[in-house]
Amino acid sequence: MTSSWHQRPERRLGRSVVALCIGGALVVSACSSEPAPTPLSVEFSAASTDVASSGPSAAPQTQTRTLAAPTHEAAESKPASIDVAEVKRQVELYLSPGGRYDELIKSIVITVDGQPVVQHFSADSGPDVHHNGYSVTKSVMSMLIGIAIEEGAIAGVDRTLADLLPQYVPVMAPGVGAVTLEQVLTMTGGIVEDEFFTAYAPTADWTQVTLSRPLSRPPGTGFAYSSPGSHLLSAILTKATGQSTLDYAREKLFGPLQIESQPAAEPTLAVADIPAYDRAAGFGWSTDPQGLNLGFVDLKLTATDMTKLGQLNLDEGRWQGHQVLPAGWVRTSTSAVVPWDAGPGGYGYQWWISESHGYRVFAAMGRGGQLIEVIPDLRMIVVVSCLNGVAAFDPESFGQLVNQIVDQAVAG
Repeated sequence: MTSSWHQRPERRLGRSVVALCIGGALVVSACSSEPAPTPLSVEFSAASTDVASSGPSAAPQTQTRTLAAPTHEAAESKPASIDVAEVKRQVELYLSPGGRYDELIKSIVITVDGQPVVQHFSADSGPDVHHNGYSVTKSVMSMLIGIAIEEGAIAGVDRTLADLLPQYVPVMAPGVGAVTLEQVLTMTGGIVEDEFFTAYAPTADWTQVTLSRPLSRPPGTGFAYSSPGSHLLSAILTKATGQSTLDYAREKLFGPLQIESQPAAEPTLAVADIPAYDRAAGFGWSTDPQGLNLGFVDLKLTATDMTKLGQLNLDEGRWQGHQVLPAGWVRTSTSAVVPWDAGPGGYGYQWWISESHGYRVFAAMGRGGQLIEVIPDLRMIVVVSCLNGVAAFDPESFGQLVNQIVDQAVAG
């Protein structure tokens, strides 16, 4: 494996697509050195998430979860009107077929209140063509962890790695066992940072290697982007549910949203031909050498799938009348649980959080410009799939472009 494969997607991304759509900036490049926020008890119902049930759900039993208090209040709701015709006109103007951006951008879909405003695809893409979402995978893992907590498979975000992965306790480095699930979700646990992935052997137990490495900093003392930490979420989910991460996702998330995941390409990342995996048609989710679906990267989805996931979170976990994700989990995971030094916003449970032009924004972002971003107050979702590689999409240029396209189409 090469270091570029594991490079975090956010290092150069100073502005995000939706944030720039409404004339603001999403800051995702600073790491906070502030202590972790004080936990807050949040209640949400434990109603069934089985959408196949023909009868009404049993009366929900209220449970109390220990969730971190957001460090920034959500932006004040602002009424806005969106000139959808202008959005479409500007996108067609700038992303004309055959142009540079048509080659780099595989898919760009904008919806407002669930209705498509823009659907632009390159010649080799389309609404049902799968693309590697890279670190968008992390936000999907957050959704699955929230469902597992709702169902009682995981006791709560205050559970420690020693509680959740007891089979690895003998090899855990000092302090690792006391790291909480919430700290893993918010990347404040001090779990080894991305660069160490380059040292993982093709046949190693990646979970064991991660847990046996010394912490990079004391837990709760600051944010440090950690794909190895996100991969632990897959190990935790598999241990808690007795199912593979993909099987659990099919049953609890992909199935209810009618996201097609069969057949699935599941190559081992350490030995896979990555470009061939990216080019191959159809759904995929790579694994580590032990067969765990990667918790940090490599989930291949269509633009339609990504839009559904954005809509699910926009609607606080409800899909076609069924509560697929706990509403309380959605609200907390897409809030700024961990602050930034450089301004408003922060990081939630594997989601990037910002405030732009007075609106709250949350986003799932992946290397090379992959994006699901939501502005709740505008009922707006932007989904982007981009070419990755030597000639890959430049997020800063694209941010400036999108700013020109849609800024004037939003009137407060």
